[in-house]
Amino acid sequence: METEIELKLLVSGDLDVVELLQSQLLPGLQAQSSCRQMALSNRYYDTPDKQLRGMDMGFRVRGRDGRFQQTLKTAGQIQGGLHQRPEYNVELSDQYPDLSLFESSIFPDGVSVAALQSALVPLFTTHFKRCAIELVFESGTELELVYDKGQVATASHQQPINEIEIELKKGDVGEIFVLARQLSELMPLRLGAFSKAARGYLLAAGQELTPKPLPDFLVLQESDSLEQAFIKAVHYGLDYWQYHEQCYLETQKPRALAGIRAGIQLVSQAISLYLPMLQCDALLELQTRLIQLNNDWYWAENLLAIKTLRSRKGPFRKRLAKSEELLSYLRGRYEGLLLQYQPDNLIQRQQSGQLQVDLAALAFEQPWRASGNAWSSPVQEHARGWLAQGWFTISQSMPRKKRFSAQNYISSEPLLRQTLFNGLFLAGLFSPEHRDQFRAPWLDIIDGIDELNALHLLKSELDVADVQDKDELLIWCKDKMAHLLDVMEQSRKAALKMEPYWKP
Repeated sequence: METEIELKLLVSGDLDVVELLQSQLLPGLQAQSSCRQMALSNRYYDTPDKQLRGMDMGFRVRGRDGRFQQTLKTAGQIQGGLHQRPEYNVELSDQYPDLSLFESSIFPDGVSVAALQSALVPLFTTHFKRCAIELVFESGTELELVYDKGQVATASHQQPINEIEIELKKGDVGEIFVLARQLSELMPLRLGAFSKAARGYLLAAGQELTPKPLPDFLVLQESDSLEQAFIKAVHYGLDYWQYHEQCYLETQKPRALAGIRAGIQLVSQAISLYLPMLQCDALLELQTRLIQLNNDWYWAENLLAIKTLRSRKGPFRKRLAKSEELLSYLRGRYEGLLLQYQPDNLIQRQQSGQLQVDLAALAFEQPWRASGNAWSSPVQEHARGWLAQGWFTISQSMPRKKRFSAQNYISSEPLLRQTLFNGLFLAGLFSPEHRDQFRAPWLDIIDGIDELNALHLLKSELDVADVQDKDELLIWCKDKMAHLLDVMEQSRKAALKMEPYWKP
């Protein structure tokens, strides 16, 4: 058995990557290198009811120059773009898979390997040209740098493969990120959230990525240190960000843009929360870059507001559907925003990929350790104080006795969202008995603010748009906001009376 540790980087644009590697990267490395180019053909198998997938296993047969090898990969983990997964390899005499050649202990108890073998069917293939470069550094670290270009395909669908993988063969995992930074200076890259196999399974099932909601909280252990809790929070935000980048590039679903921005904000808030304890210049510099990147995505808020207004399943469609002229105007505004800001280009921008690599490297470089020992203290010692401080600020800025206007709520949104993110990071340390009940009305208020933003945008557009029934629509918009505010006021007053779940 081997444990594969690798970083996956997706290449943006149509570049001669092999030429860049050979002419610009390798001459500057303090390492011995050898380069091989080959064509690889892989066929992935499972049973019709996906029993291997259900056991979190992936199984393939790889062919190269008339030789064949079967590989079984078992459950692993992906954190911040770094893939770690045990794998088992067996040489074959021909192209036909044979699960019986693996040790039976690899499979869960009670699983019939013979039954699995008899039910195997091909699901999809991956075919690509590979440039593989072995690197041996003076420190003793050995890396394999590979560039793959080709496609993953089923009988009816295909997707391109254009990616770089850096695999640790021996030595310091931190060298992976040193090399990744050098690569990100040469070409636009971004962290890859999905393996070739994961993409193939989706393709074979006829499925596509869909935007996903945030969880209620991260899973933390009482024994987790500040450093461990911080890394979990950063990795969660980074994984969420990467997932929604891939989701948008594959599907163009506008909700995925909200996921990208939420992922950036999650990582930024994780740094804000832990920075007072993990003080170091590296985190401050990353925070500055995250704030700049978040600002580049600010326009997506208006895009999603228009999407809410035009949605057939949205809360406003019944009334707005009566005005085809308005819907046409909003569609033009929507398409204009996409044309102006070009989210595909924003996702694949070189600076964004470089920032992702630097964030993923934090877990291994640990720059805060040079500033003291605060990182080693239990997160449990700080969580109650941090949560209490955040909600005290909310209670002061959103006092129960004050009647809130739409603008009050919209202005309060950044602070409320940051405080809810802090709860997401820390609530896993506390009993779920009152936690979900405490957070529910605040989450409803966030949803209400999103609707207020949509109505506020509609009102602004009606002020300048030349459409019929403008006066009637403005009256409807005002009435809708008043009703929504009444509901939100009830939620806010009830929420401010609730006992915090973190109290002993």
